[in-house]
Amino acid sequence: MPRPDPASPVQWTAALLIGAAAILLLYNTLPVALAYPRAGTTALVLFSLFAVPFLVMRRRLAGHLALPGAGLAIGLAWGATVAVMTSLFGSRALHGLFATAWGPAWAERWAPVLAAPVVEEVVKTAGVVLVVAIFWGRLHGVLDGIVLGAFCGVGFQIVEGYAFAMSNTVINRAGDVVEPVVAVFIVRGVLAGLWSHAIFTAIAGAGIAYAATRRTARSAWIAAGAVGAVIVLHAVWNSPLLRDGLGLGSLGVLGGIMLKGLPAVLVVWWLVRWAKRAEAPVAAAVPDA
Repeated sequence: MPRPDPASPVQWTAALLIGAAAILLLYNTLPVALAYPRAGTTALVLFSLFAVPFLVMRRRLAGHLALPGAGLAIGLAWGATVAVMTSLFGSRALHGLFATAWGPAWAERWAPVLAAPVVEEVVKTAGVVLVVAIFWGRLHGVLDGIVLGAFCGVGFQIVEGYAFAMSNTVINRAGDVVEPVVAVFIVRGVLAGLWSHAIFTAIAGAGIAYAATRRTARSAWIAAGAVGAVIVLHAVWNSPLLRDGLGLGSLGVLGGIMLKGLPAVLVVWWLVRWAKRAEAPVAAAVPDA
């Protein structure tokens, strides 16, 4: 971890935004958590499981990574606080604009496709850029960006899943029970968790790291293309496409989920394989945070 530098605008930006967003997040979630402690604890534990595959990924790729653990922690915190709160208010604002322009019904159907992917992916990617700026020169290659992006995305994913679970608990009106939490976890965790925010931001992170380590005009365009591609993948995932499984029942719905989500997973798989071939392992160990 770089030493705290009172003159560093990047460090000040990270500290102030994460701190302010954390306070806002607690303001919005703490009352419900205190009212439903059993459900809240269950939701937090279940959705925190999202982080496990990416902790395993970091361990297995350790020989190719130079970004300190503190960088991943900042990315995780950004995703869980700044990205969540900015996306919440930003998506609501765009939803309102769409409703005013084209009507509430149109906005309800298409805002998740046109608004949420743009706001969420841009804000999560901003967190990746901020961490890269804080640890400028410490990235070894694309794999650093993939893991950093995944941690930023999984922070978002944990808090978003927790919020949906607690909202479902309140709406259910059955008191402090875990069934509504488990139901949300099955849908958003088991069925949708693999190809969600962590995977999307891992792709964007790969592009940012590629640009940061190559520092050419071409690499900058590749980074922009990666972010654009992630927005498209997210929009397709949120779209009504194949949501009914073409009328083929549960298996059809599951097949539709895989057809919409699997491309992003395959992109990350390919990027990891490519980066491991193209980039030599880190020659000297970098001290962790």
